[in-house]
Amino acid sequence: MTIKDMKQAVKLLENEWSLGEKESGASRHLCAWIYLMEILEETEQFVYYRENDKLIGFAGYSKWNSKKHFLKKKFYSFIKNQLYKSKEIKDIKALHEYEDNYYYVPDELKNYFYGEVSMLIIDEKIRGKGIGKKLLSELFNLAKKDNMKNLQILTDESCSYYIYESLGCKRVYETVVENKEYGKLGSVSTEQAYIYEKIL
Repeated sequence: MTIKDMKQAVKLLENEWSLGEKESGASRHLCAWIYLMEILEETEQFVYYRENDKLIGFAGYSKWNSKKHFLKKKFYSFIKNQLYKSKEIKDIKALHEYEDNYYYVPDELKNYFYGEVSMLIIDEKIRGKGIGKKLLSELFNLAKKDNMKNLQILTDESCSYYIYESLGCKRVYETVVENKEYGKLGSVSTEQAYIYEKIL
């Protein structure tokens, strides 16, 4: 991902989710940069959708225990850890609690998957045109060529999770998490969270 793509990806992310802004006391912009570094750190391959040289959406998958792009991933991990040290963050513990809230994989599934859909995001202005399905279909093909047998997909009510069902993904786990996406789901304190499996 180029620097130009990164800047546009951060804009997509901060327009979509709060990303721990309220909990940490930091700007959503900084939280989005931290989240992007985490995505870059774990992602094996990306697919992109652009219009007029502008990044409109992207998707990626991770592959457990992969050594590919090792140095690049270590670099993104280093940048993420430097961003965590920003004086702008008033409560780092609360930020980590926000992040942990959306990782809810039960023990019985932790070694079941070959990897994970690490990101799917489309500019909300152009949703409903099949772009998300196109990106995911391309991503699934890449993962299959990478000798992966299945992918884990973590999603919840603050996301358009039904897109996975439309592409043949099977819901294998459901739980309840704290609703930390203020405004997206109204004033409810909890939301449903899901794990889907895509067999490749």
